[in-house]
Amino acid sequence: MGVGAVWALALGLSASPQSPAWLTRAERTGFQETSRYEETLEDCRRLERGSPWIKVTSFGTSPEGRSLILVVASKDRAFDPRSARRTGKPILLLQAGIHAGEIDGKDAGLMLLRDITTGAERGLLDHAIVLFMPIYNVDGHERFGPYHRINQNGPREMGWRTTSRNLNLNRDYVKADAAETRAWLGVFTTWWPDLTLDAHVTDGADYQYDVTYAYEAGENVPRPVADWITRAVEERVLPELRAGGHKTSPYVFLHDDTNPAAGIAAFPPTPRFSNAYTPLQNRPAFLIETHMLKDYRTRVVATYDVVRAFLRELNREPGALRRAVERADAEAARPGQVALAFRVVPKTIEETFQGIAFRRELSEVSGGTRIVYGKEPVELRIARTAGLEVSVRVDKPIAYLVPPQWTEAIERLRAHGLALRRLASPATVEVEGYRLTSPVWQSHPFEGRHPVSFKTERLPPASRTFPAGSIVVRMDQRSSAVAAHLLEPMGPDSLAAWGFFDALFEQKEYAEAYVLESLAREMLEKDPSLRAAFEKELADPAFAGSPSRRLDFFYRRSPWWDDRMGLYPIGLLTSPADLPTEAIPSWEGNQPRVPSY
Repeated sequence: MGVGAVWALALGLSASPQSPAWLTRAERTGFQETSRYEETLEDCRRLERGSPWIKVTSFGTSPEGRSLILVVASKDRAFDPRSARRTGKPILLLQAGIHAGEIDGKDAGLMLLRDITTGAERGLLDHAIVLFMPIYNVDGHERFGPYHRINQNGPREMGWRTTSRNLNLNRDYVKADAAETRAWLGVFTTWWPDLTLDAHVTDGADYQYDVTYAYEAGENVPRPVADWITRAVEERVLPELRAGGHKTSPYVFLHDDTNPAAGIAAFPPTPRFSNAYTPLQNRPAFLIETHMLKDYRTRVVATYDVVRAFLRELNREPGALRRAVERADAEAARPGQVALAFRVVPKTIEETFQGIAFRRELSEVSGGTRIVYGKEPVELRIARTAGLEVSVRVDKPIAYLVPPQWTEAIERLRAHGLALRRLASPATVEVEGYRLTSPVWQSHPFEGRHPVSFKTERLPPASRTFPAGSIVVRMDQRSSAVAAHLLEPMGPDSLAAWGFFDALFEQKEYAEAYVLESLAREMLEKDPSLRAAFEKELADPAFAGSPSRRLDFFYRRSPWWDDRMGLYPIGLLTSPADLPTEAIPSWEGNQPRVPSY
């Protein structure tokens, strides 16, 4: 009898995974219901009581005061990051309920850990350690009701997509505004899981597939990691799922929601999403998207089988992923380039799409074209957009220098686990930089912010003085790509794009018109080239007809103009310099408190 079975019997529990003592609410109700938060926590505690391999901890607290549950599964009882790393085993993170209405991963994870606990799948922990977040978005989960997922076939009631602050956690990985995200980053940057599985349920079209998926393996992913995830998925995980009766497809995002025959689109990856964020930390991620119109049992079983397939792959060749991650970490600490942004190029591949019969007709309700799905399966030959190319690429500097007054940005650097030092005394150093101009803010809020677009001018090397306490982010570290995405303003999810530096666009000093009238005349008399430039501008009727713009022309060219307006405060150190740096004492509350229940 295995250790897990002995432990369970000693507590008076049946070792059979079908014993009522072990069944989840989903199983007990024929997959009509899913458990609430307290019952889920009790399910986790039952696993802990029933097995020496399970530990239930908290990795933080939600805004409404609920503990964020983390379950650790390890045959070595390696229940803390340092012990886990000493085992040499790859660490798999399964996160469920990031969108709490899409809750398949919670029940699948509970069932899989139950089967490991009772012995049916206990071999899955031979060469791997599992971290399981059953409900990442706990506050959204407890906004429970039957009308939260109009597109979804079960369970009867479920949680809500966003947090209690109405933030979508799967848009927050970089800006880290949510307390839940910062707690997640605390787990990620202490445990450093080698593989992340993110469990979701789709919206969108109807089709035959029960499992759709996405993973990154392009130029935004270190090559050793891209090679590992591609081989694991295409050569073993997907064939195993298909052999088990699942129909799988890369994520389906139609060009035309009313016409599947028009083909499948692609969209550039940005690290606000889980599957594009963890590759910046040199670790692969796999997005599980079960199909919302399949019944809840089918979806939970599909998620279970995906996770099990990855664990089998880790056990099949346990050292392969660890070696890939270690090589990627080493490469990331070397000089090189970072791909910041991508664009779609008109490259397609033809494939067979396993769809559902449909017709299109004019809707008397909406006035537009509607799609009406039938019941019969059909196969369509369609084009899938498959071309992405790098649109913004930067050379890594030696370091970034962040003045100490930009505290919100510095807090984010800390949250992402970057190795930081600070200036012990003021330093005057030659750095490159940027000037940001022509800002345009998004008119409606997005994820609690008004993202801003702007023009970016790269500035040549110039001497700047950084005060004591300025943060030095050296790029000879494994998280260098994260630093670049945070601090290079052209990145789609840069701190600048999310509005962390909006104040630099504001003009704070002005001049009265009567003062500028006199100044302009003096400047015109002294500088013929300025007069020529002014007369050229007058050819624009809008400029010529605006007294304020005409006077502003001179103010901007005078020594009274604020030369720091639009100057991006971050300096890029591109030549070696001897900086007076010191270690940063631990900031209170930096590392997440991880108590045991």
